[in-house]
Amino acid sequence: MTASGTAEPSHQEIRLPSGRRHHFVTVGDSGPRIVLLHGFTDSWRSFEALFAPLGAKFHLFALDQRGHGASETADSYAIGDFADDAIAFIESVSGASVHLIGHSLGTIVAQRVAERRPDLLASLILIGAGPSTGGHAGLLEMRGHLAGFADQVPREYAAGFQAGTAHRPLAPAQLDIFIDESLKLSLETWRGTVEGLLADTALSSPIEIPTLSIWGVRDAVFDAQAQEALARKIPGLVATHYEEVGHAPHWEAPSRVAENIESFLLALPARP
Repeated sequence: MTASGTAEPSHQEIRLPSGRRHHFVTVGDSGPRIVLLHGFTDSWRSFEALFAPLGAKFHLFALDQRGHGASETADSYAIGDFADDAIAFIESVSGASVHLIGHSLGTIVAQRVAERRPDLLASLILIGAGPSTGGHAGLLEMRGHLAGFADQVPREYAAGFQAGTAHRPLAPAQLDIFIDESLKLSLETWRGTVEGLLADTALSSPIEIPTLSIWGVRDAVFDAQAQEALARKIPGLVATHYEEVGHAPHWEAPSRVAENIESFLLALPARP
């Protein structure tokens, strides 16, 4: 929360050690640091509804991942590459461990960060997560659709993709924002990220840091079996399930999501 009491994001850029320029926004200027990783074809705007409630007590950093939002494109979109970016970003913006929040693609990336660099994280919060996207049927179908586009993704396709994320219909203005963000991606980024997700593999070792999972029972991407598999990979997982909510609870029930996140973080034991 800024001194004026608003949750207006501050836009910034950072050049990571890879040489790639990334856009990100910050909200708030004090409190524990939270880094947010958006989903496939989204950007920092995916978390906009959480800025006001969380920015009052936390310092938020919402990163546009490679090829997304206003960040530069890349030659590779493997999940390991996304994780490299996230690790470098966390190291660059925080002198201490952070709370890492991911949605969808962001949850897959966040789990890899937690597996490789648990020392960077005070906690992990997963919104609309599964243990892996390797071989996902929906992504295989999307690969076929994307192969049929000549030079860009049609707006009607992006609209259908984003609308299908939610179980409850989104407000038209909100949906238009998400569609516009999707259309910032090049066709190569759409295709490359799908390939990266399809090649993903499940964690080789369990995640031991405190983790909260927020999942909508109407999620059309990760089902109840995926939640059971996720819990097996993360001992002590705190799981919260939302009835009549789809793959993006922070879009459909942002106030409840913010409350759950704040309660989870404030209940964590103090770090030595």
